[in-house]
Parts: sequence; structure tokens; C-alpha cells
Amino acid sequence: MVSRITSPAHGFLQEWSAMNESSTPTPLTARQKRRHALLAALSVVIAAIVIVWLIPRAVDTSWPHIFASFDGISWWWILFLIAVALVVLAIDSVGFSACFRGVSLRAAAETNAVAQAVTVVVPMGSTISLGLIYARLKRAGLRAKTIASGTMLASIADVLAQILLPILAVALVALSPLDIPLWGRVALLIAAALALGLTSIALGFVSSEKLLRKVLERVQKIVDAFNEGFGGQSRDLVTPALDTRAMAVADAHGSRVVILGAPTLARLAQGVAFIAWCTLGYGFEISPLVLFGIYALSRLLSLIPLTPGGIGVIDVGVAWALVHCGAPNAAAVSCALAFTLSQVLTPALAGALAIPLGVRDAHADAEARQG
Repeated sequence: MVSRITSPAHGFLQEWSAMNESSTPTPLTARQKRRHALLAALSVVIAAIVIVWLIPRAVDTSWPHIFASFDGISWWWILFLIAVALVVLAIDSVGFSACFRGVSLRAAAETNAVAQAVTVVVPMGSTISLGLIYARLKRAGLRAKTIASGTMLASIADVLAQILLPILAVALVALSPLDIPLWGRVALLIAAALALGLTSIALGFVSSEKLLRKVLERVQKIVDAFNEGFGGQSRDLVTPALDTRAMAVADAHGSRVVILGAPTLARLAQGVAFIAWCTLGYGFEISPLVLFGIYALSRLLSLIPLTPGGIGVIDVGVAWALVHCGAPNAAAVSCALAFTLSQVLTPALAGALAIPLGVRDAHADAEARQG
């Protein structure tokens, strides 16, 4: 999903508020374009440093050994990982489409793929993604408020999937036949229950208009003070946000299973593929439940907006965890890198290829409505 909100909160709120007010999101200034280009270049440099220098040292191996560990891995497994990435993108697109009533699955898939590519290439690129979503879906005939409502639904669904996955992993590990003392199992189950309870409270908070209004009013004061100090233009955040919440609740009626289930199903499919890749592709003798827990860890690490798609950051954590579960050092690194690169770069490439299709279809939609 494109909905990971990793942009600076102030910029994201301003753009989202603009969509609520049915005005076109503010185009990027030359300074903002330079900043995003600099961030993109810096993130690539950080990823290169992490991969080339940090990962081998973190797990005590070398690149000759890492490359050698690829020997014996069939190219069919690489094609399998690419296919999994495309299936995950397709499932995500179905959920994304359900968030925007009246948009075709094709338009939603193109928009989701392009926006994902931007968020992978440009760190903290959610604000740019908002502009892309707005422009494409506006030409598809959706109202600005509908786009804002759908963006909220997609964001909540994606964040919820990212939270529920580690909770499920912790619960499965606690109930697994692993050699874990009773107190450890109880502690894991309590932690999972507390996390699930906090998530439920957070969802209840979002669904409470009264509580949400109070928080938004405080946010409005902070944003106004920021704009006053730096000469920015203030926008009303409270009323549009509450209106969008009401519209999102109405739009989600009848589609909640698809909206919430699609991103969760996509992550579960990816987790199963990771287990197969480790156990069948590399032959690691590690419990599937533990591997699923490692995969859940990788989803949390992917939220750190340091490198494109979390490349490098994810691999350090996954390789370290695999090594401590008994995997050979070099094989753990190559296993983690191959999986991460396939799952990040495949949808990014698909998004890049979807750009000309999206532009063509957007013009066709606009001409059809005018005719």
C-alpha cells in the first residue's frame, strides 16, 4: 500500500487538508524538488553503506562468502520471489480499489503501483504520493473528498496490517513447540494481548468523533503556531478531517473485510513465501513459526525511512536473526538480501512501467467525461 505516512507530519497534513477542501494539492517548489532529490540520493548512499560495509560486519562474514552462498540456488526460486511480489502488489491493489468507491480496479492498480514506486525511491515521499493519487483519481472522475476519504481508509488498513502481523507472530511463537520456558510463553501471550488491546483502543479512539476532535484541535494550534513562525499559510484541519472521517465510515460500509483484509492477506502471503524461501530454497532448519516472527520483524524495520524500501536496514535485522537461529552467516545474508530486493524492487519496477499506462488512461478518462 502507498499509505505509509513517513513524510513530515506538517507537510502531509497540509496536502491532505488541501484534498479535503477540494483544492488541488500544492505543486512542489524547486526547493522541495531539490530536497527530495537530495534525500533520494542520500538514502541510496546509506543503503549502499549498510549493505556493503555494515551487513558483513554485523554477522561476521565477507562478500566472497556471501556470493558463494548463492551457488545451488535455482533460478526458479528467484522467479518465485518475483511472482510473489507481483501477487502481493495485486492483492494490495484490490484493497486499495475498495477504499475508493467508483474507481475501476485497473485505475486503482496503476495508481497504487506508481505511488508505491515513489515511496520506495523517495524517502518520506508520502506527500508526493498524495499528489499522484489525487491527480490520477481526479481524472478518473472521483471527487476530492472521496479521494481524501479513500486515502484515510487505505492508510488505516495498511498501518493496521503492519501492527497485527507482529502481534500474530508473537502469539504463534508463544504457542509453538519451541523450547521456551512457561514464564516466557506467558510473557509473550501477555505482550500480544496488551498490544492487541492497545490497537483496539486506538481504533476506538479514531472512531470516536469527540476524542478525535479534541486531538485535532490541539494539532491545529501546533500547525498554526508553526505557520505563524515560518510564514506559512494556515488551513483548517479540524472540520475537513472530521468530514472525511464521517465519509470514510460511510464508504467503508460493506467493504470493510476487503479494505482491512487485503493488506493483511498480502503480508501473510509474503510471510509464507519467506518461510518457503528459507526452508526449501536455502534448507535452513528453523521453525516456520520463528521464521514468520523474523518476517514480522522485517515489516517493522521497513517502516524506518532511511533507505529505499528499507533495503539494508531490513537485511541487517533479518540476517542477524537468522544467524542467531542457526543459519550459516553468509547464507543468512544472501537469503535476506535476495528476498528484500525482490519484494521491494519488483513493485517499484512495476510502478515505473505503469506510469505511461496511467498517463494514457488518465487522459482517456478525462476525454470520456468531457465527451
